[in-house]
Amino acid sequence: AWESGDLELFDLVEEVPQNFYAFLGVEQDAPSADIRKAYRKLSLILHPDKNKDENAETQFRQLVAIYEVLKDEERRHRYDDILINGLPDWRQPVFYYRRVRKMSNEELALLLFIILTVGHYAVVWSIYLEKQLDELLCKKKKKKKKKK
Repeated sequence: AWESGDLELFDLVEEVPQNFYAFLGVEQDAPSADIRKAYRKLSLILHPDKNKDENAETQFRQLVAIYEVLKDEERRHRYDDILINGLPDWRQPVFYYRRVRKMSNEELALLLFIILTVGHYAVVWSIYLEKQLDELLCKKKKKKKKKK
């Protein structure tokens, strides 16, 4: 079973296009002190107040999220496991849960409306076809009785 921390980590791995260690410019087996130094150095460069690039805020937000993962040994171990095994793919239920979890309330309402509409349409057609079949069978029974 996946915990909410795992799901957040999956989302972050999808959001950041590169390896977290490469983003910080450190080796995968780097100690926490080196990660902290690299974070502080990059935070001075990428901070939106000092960097006027239009993507600075996004990059800084990603930097903070990456640092939060790599400074915690347990989350860092989970990330290393993702590097080895990859993200859950479409054959695993968590893949769909993550997709639905990102949908807005309006999208969920629309999806539910469409599913219910299609279901209702199918039920109405089945009732109609059942009546037609029942009438056809009744007519055949009457014809058989008349012949006898």
